[in-house]
Amino acid sequence: MSRIDRIIRLLVPQPNTAIVSKQGDDTSGAIGGYPFKTINGAISAINNTAATGITIFVYPGIYDESIIMPPGNSLKGVSLLTVTIRRQNVTSNTTLLTMGENTRVEDVSLILTSTNHVNLTGVAFPGTTSQTAKLRTATITVDNSTAPANGTSNIYGIHSFGTAIPNDNTSAVRAITTTVNSTGLGNKRALLVNTNTHNFYCRDINLVVNRTSGSGSFIGAEVNQNGAQLGLRLASIQGATADISQTSGVITVGSTNLVNSNANNLGFSPLLQPPIIIWSDPGRLPNSSTRYYRPGTAAVSTTEVFIRISQKAIIKSLSVRSLTGPGGSITDTWIIRKNGVNTSLTISLTGTQTSNINNNSSVTFQPGDSLSLAVVTGGNTAITDSVVQVDIY
Repeated sequence: MSRIDRIIRLLVPQPNTAIVSKQGDDTSGAIGGYPFKTINGAISAINNTAATGITIFVYPGIYDESIIMPPGNSLKGVSLLTVTIRRQNVTSNTTLLTMGENTRVEDVSLILTSTNHVNLTGVAFPGTTSQTAKLRTATITVDNSTAPANGTSNIYGIHSFGTAIPNDNTSAVRAITTTVNSTGLGNKRALLVNTNTHNFYCRDINLVVNRTSGSGSFIGAEVNQNGAQLGLRLASIQGATADISQTSGVITVGSTNLVNSNANNLGFSPLLQPPIIIWSDPGRLPNSSTRYYRPGTAAVSTTEVFIRISQKAIIKSLSVRSLTGPGGSITDTWIIRKNGVNTSLTISLTGTQTSNINNNSSVTFQPGDSLSLAVVTGGNTAITDSVVQVDIY
């Protein structure tokens, strides 16, 4: 037994602990006894006895292995600066860490790389682990940026695809930095929630997706499942294609910096009320015409009136309310315009409708861009006393 291992056995409490050290030995390693050489050596011992309540305590070193956490147990590194779990230059689809039910992993650096176009996942949350498992104080790097620019691969930092419905005070991920570096075609995500209806909540996280080259989809965080919810608080998110994408399901954000102010032209739900801009017309809109609103309260005009945006922003949640609807089968449509050009952020009232909201679209504005609001009315519209507003995020 080496001197360092004698020190380990003297200083570290042995019960319910599986020590992992580069000077250990998987053959003689034991829970509560001699250190293991690999993390999977400790996991095998836990699985062989169906043990729970064991902490796998990992001493400094680089451990080249993929991990599937055994249910009811935890893994803790001495420090994320000195404990690295990695797989390098893999040639087949690979997941580096799979969370188990009622598990916890903390204080480690996770690195997964490839020079090929294979599917890579840094951390997977299956089953009900979005409620029962915790990932804390870790860095995740997934990188295939040197693969050919014309190949296709799906590269995920964190992938949640289970079935749990935790409430929003249950954070599966906290104090995490996730970086995806990739190239080529396919989906590249620092965080993806899909496959099943479930909730996944995060706090105090940094998510970055960098594109070396290629025309794939590079998005910081995405929810892409009807009925699923992704919650992001105290976050900084950056993607080369878009920062976030509420493709299907719901994204809620609070105290979150969207670095590129890009929500993939889709809606999302801030936890705090963002600033708003309001336009209103106190009279009846003209028939069969295109008119422009003035900020505040004033009659619509044939002259377009612009608001200059002073900093990068997302315009979202276009809503309209009126005293009376257009009447009959008439439809009136309000359109957000950017630099004098129509955008996809529109809302309509038809017949007796007097209110409506579009929460499903968004438009990115750069510093110095001009914002304006147009309305296109139908014949003999009866709209009166209309009020229109948008959120600025």
